[in-house]
Amino acid sequence: MSRCVYVVYAAFLVCLADASVANAQVPEGMQFVPSGEYQMGDHHDGMSNALPVHAVYVDAFYIGRYEVTNAEHAEGLNWAWAQGLITVSNGVVYKAGSGTTYPYCSTTSAPTGDPHYGDFSRITWDGSNFGVVSGKENHPMGATWYGAAAYANWRSAMEGRTPSYDTSTWECNFSANGYRLPTEAEWEYAARGGLHSECAEAPPYCRYPWGDTYECSNANYNWTCVGETTAGGSYPANAYGLYDVAGNVWEWCNDWYGETYYSSSPYSNPHGPASGSSRVWRGSSFGDGGEFMRCASRGVIGDTPDRWYADVGLRLVLEAKDAGIPTVSEWGLAVTALLLLTIGALVLKARVRVAA
Repeated sequence: MSRCVYVVYAAFLVCLADASVANAQVPEGMQFVPSGEYQMGDHHDGMSNALPVHAVYVDAFYIGRYEVTNAEHAEGLNWAWAQGLITVSNGVVYKAGSGTTYPYCSTTSAPTGDPHYGDFSRITWDGSNFGVVSGKENHPMGATWYGAAAYANWRSAMEGRTPSYDTSTWECNFSANGYRLPTEAEWEYAARGGLHSECAEAPPYCRYPWGDTYECSNANYNWTCVGETTAGGSYPANAYGLYDVAGNVWEWCNDWYGETYYSSSPYSNPHGPASGSSRVWRGSSFGDGGEFMRCASRGVIGDTPDRWYADVGLRLVLEAKDAGIPTVSEWGLAVTALLLLTIGALVLKARVRVAA
């Protein structure tokens, strides 16, 4: 093999090493979900706000294997406190400088009952430090939609990424490389875990992430199974390796809620209505009936983004192109370049021999 070919292969090995570094940049706990088309909506039960069933395409993305935990939330709160991004008033965490307009979450020292539910919070506050009620560190957190979006920004900044949310308008910049909340289309696609041909009705789309029926061994729901949150990973994962996409706590999506949005949803990467009064949550919780765990079920209950409940949390998303992983097309270009350079080097070698 000629020196030119050795140089080409050496350069390619450098590219592979760079790709390995890029792979290492994907945070632990994030699961790859491949791009693809699916039929979004209710295939079984005629839920009016989940109809019509319609084709949707989503780009590849990374999503948290687990719901964000209380321990992760407390870490983010402490970081945000040190940066001057939050204030605490009467046990409730707010966006700094907003008065009480943008509540993020309640702590155990917040007033009990509606609307703050301090009696259900698992986040403690001693006046200078946020902590977690003992034994609840790995349980999912509770946050308002504003608090969920703010946490995504904090996590992004803590890892040197560009935050996705402008907290003056709460618009999401989908071009930023930071964390964000999943769109409804991404959430349902990930929750379904691919197409499940084993489902008895309307294959290949199951009602739930595991099949068409449910019981307490599948997920944490309906108070009677457990009666409170459970640690992430206490139940089997779906086919994409995601835990608690049904039950435990509801999960905020980025989208505004639109009752009839499915009638006008775009095909490619829909982001939901441009405006609204309520944000969507998905997946049901430990306190809700099993029927709400359906992959197509859209939770909202008319609540605005400033409402806090202990059973509404979040799961983070990173776009695949922003996670540091080469795309298929990028790998294809690299391989093609290698082949062309190798052929060119061999042709050059042959010409040199002929000339000699």
